[in-house]
Amino acid sequence: MRVTEVARRYAKALLAVTKQKGTHAKALTELSAVATALNSDAAVKAFFGNPTISSEQKAQALKSAFAGKGVSDEVLNTLVLLAEKNRSEIVDQVALAFQGLLDVEEGVTRGVVRSAQPLSADAQKTLETKISGVLKKKIVLTFEQDPKLLGGVVAHVGGWTFDDSIDTHLNKLNEELNRRAN
Repeated sequence: MRVTEVARRYAKALLAVTKQKGTHAKALTELSAVATALNSDAAVKAFFGNPTISSEQKAQALKSAFAGKGVSDEVLNTLVLLAEKNRSEIVDQVALAFQGLLDVEEGVTRGVVRSAQPLSADAQKTLETKISGVLKKKIVLTFEQDPKLLGGVVAHVGGWTFDDSIDTHLNKLNEELNRRAN
């Protein structure tokens, strides 16, 4: 998903406020949960996307839905401001931008690991530790199953790709055999 500059600005403001209070990690969890909730229900999505419903009504709906439900004032105020400005549809972008800004501040690099079969918790931890050691950075990986892979894993972390898939090994073997045959 592409993050707009507007979403980045809201995320930057929220990060500045929550960083001062030391609640930035909690704010990320809350914002991500709200973004998921707003996007997962078609009726809720339709409500916030409906141009005939006033921004005040949308803001009031958010206040009613989340006030006293464990959502911090900073996150709630951000959601209300987005509703008042008719920008409720970018909550997921704000959450993504907030995550990115927080990662930069904390020196975290995120990546995705694809594998043919689900990896055990030990294998995931080992892979995370190895990649972290190679890149000399704190790494957070998400793991996905990819039925297109014959076996092995492919990790995309930052600008790096670590490919230990059977497909790649077979291609290298094929190239080597072709070189020797010529």
